[in-house]
Amino acid sequence: MADMLILRAEPRTVLGKKVKQLRREGLIPGVVYGPVLDEAVSVSVNRRDFEKFYAQVGHSTFFTIEWAGDQLPVVIREVQIDPVKRNPLHIDFFAPNMRQRLQAMVPVVLHHHSDDAKGVLNQVTTEIQVEGLPSNLPHQIDADISGLLEVGDTLHAASLTMPEGVTLLADPETVIANIAREAAEEAAEAAAPEEVVEEAEAAAETGAAAESDEA
Repeated sequence: MADMLILRAEPRTVLGKKVKQLRREGLIPGVVYGPVLDEAVSVSVNRRDFEKFYAQVGHSTFFTIEWAGDQLPVVIREVQIDPVKRNPLHIDFFAPNMRQRLQAMVPVVLHHHSDDAKGVLNQVTTEIQVEGLPSNLPHQIDADISGLLEVGDTLHAASLTMPEGVTLLADPETVIANIAREAAEEAAEAAAPEEVVEEAEAAAETGAAAESDEA
């Protein structure tokens, strides 16, 4: 829930290219916007604090952002990343109407992989689209894969358990995870037809050579 997680920010008056100085001071510029605000609010957050926080909440968890005595439930809509240094450059905090349902992409986390499962486990889909009130949207969707035991076994989105008040929007037939054959087994099977052909050709050559000797 948003009121259980709090990120503290400071009002920001530095704008434009001058924000480079903020970054040198260990701060990340950001903006809070959404239908509950008359205008966007420019803020900054401590880089180290934010990186730890973001690792915890990701982009689908609602939390409370506080600045200068104000606070709002928000979700991280976008984090711009430096393509070279991989440092966060700017953050968009979206403040929705908490009484209106939202659509969101939520990570899918696999649980209960069986030690008896054969083949290789593949997670085909890492996040799915759902809809619900902001306060109901989960940090992640847990997928029980204990039933995936044999090669070909597949878990579809329809089998996922949605939290109360949350609706699955993704195609129910979307493959979440499956069990595939070992790479070595696939390679051996793929090579088998060629080996059979080579053996047949070798046999034919041997037979032709034998007939020639008899003649």
